[in-house]
Amino acid sequence: MNNKFLVSALAVAMAGSVGYANADVSLYGQLDVSIDATDVDGGSDDVNMGANRSAIGIKGKEKISDNLTAVFKTEFQVDIDDFGQAKGTNEDDTSEGGDADGFKGRDMYIGLQGSGWGRVLFGSISTAYKSPGSKIDPWYRTRIQSRNVGLQSTLHKGRGEEGEGRAQNTIRYDTPKFFGGLTGTATYTLDNNEADGESDSPYSLGVQYKGNGFFGFASYMTTDQEIGAADNNEVFQVGGKYNIAGFGIRGIYEVDKGLITSKGSAADDGADIWSIGVDYALGNNLITVDYGIGKEKDNIAGEYAAWRLGVQHKFTKRTKVYLGYSNTDSDDFNQLNTITGLTENVKGGESEILTLGMRHNF
Repeated sequence: MNNKFLVSALAVAMAGSVGYANADVSLYGQLDVSIDATDVDGGSDDVNMGANRSAIGIKGKEKISDNLTAVFKTEFQVDIDDFGQAKGTNEDDTSEGGDADGFKGRDMYIGLQGSGWGRVLFGSISTAYKSPGSKIDPWYRTRIQSRNVGLQSTLHKGRGEEGEGRAQNTIRYDTPKFFGGLTGTATYTLDNNEADGESDSPYSLGVQYKGNGFFGFASYMTTDQEIGAADNNEVFQVGGKYNIAGFGIRGIYEVDKGLITSKGSAADDGADIWSIGVDYALGNNLITVDYGIGKEKDNIAGEYAAWRLGVQHKFTKRTKVYLGYSNTDSDDFNQLNTITGLTENVKGGESEILTLGMRHNF
C-alpha cells in the first residue's frame, strides 16, 4: 500500500463528509510507544521499543431512512517506532513489524443497522470470542496484554479464516439490547481458499450483559473441522468484570476442545486457561494485579503460571503513561508456548517483561 495514497484517502474522506447532510464521519486513532525489557531463561535478553498496535482509522454512518442506517469502518495499524521497516506481516509479531509501507489492516467493514433488529456487517471483523476479552483487559494493546503473556489464549488475536481473533471474509450480526443490557453476537466466515486443502466453516456465538457496574459474557467458537487427533475443534469461554467504589475484579475461563491447541499445531484435545485480576483506582492512577494458569489436558505436557502487576496514570482522558511487569513460569514451556502464543520460545523457566510506555487516543 502506498503511504501517500492512504494519507490522501483519509484527507479526502474527512473533507468529503462535510458535503453529506446526513453523514457522520470521524477520524480516530491510538498512538502508543513503549520501551520493553525482556528476560528469558534459556533465551534472549533485550531492550526494544514497540508501537503496540498504534492505529488510525475512519468510521461513520449515514441515515438512509427512519429505521435504516449504513455503517462503515476502516482501520490501519501503523508502527510509529520504525515506520516503513518491513519486519513481519503478522499483526501480533513482537517486533511490531508491518509491510514495506508500515500499514496493516485491522477491523474493516461495511453494513446496515436498525434500532429494532440490530446490525449486520461484512468484512474483516473481530469474532464473538475475541471481542469481549479486550474489554476486561486494562493492558489491551500493550506489550503485556493478556493474550501475549498467557492470561488469555491466542484466539483473542491473529487474523485469518480459521478461528483467528480477527476473522477475514466474515459476516457478523449484533442484536439490539434486550432486558436493559443483554446483547448477542454471531459471526460466520467464508472459506475463500479451499485450495489449501481445508474446507472449514468457522463460526462464533456470544452473549454479553452490561449494567450496574457489571459486564459479563459467554462465547463459543468452532471451525467445524477435525484437526489431527482432536475429537472436536471448538472452544468455550465465560468471563466478566465488576466495578464498585474504585475497586474492580475481573476474570476469564477458557475451556478448550481442540481449537486452542490446533492454533499451536498440537494434536491433543485441550489446554484450559483461566485468569483473575483486581484493579484499584486511586485518583488518576489505576493499579492492577493479575494471576492465571494454563493447564494441560490429555497428553499435553506441562503447566504454566502467569502473573502481572502494573500502574497507569492518566494525565487527561486521552493521554496516559504506564509501567507494568509480567512473569510467566513453567517447568515444561515449549509445548504450551505454541498453544498460548507466549512470545518467547523456551523449554522451561521464566519469561519476564518490563514495559514503560505512553498512549494518546484521538
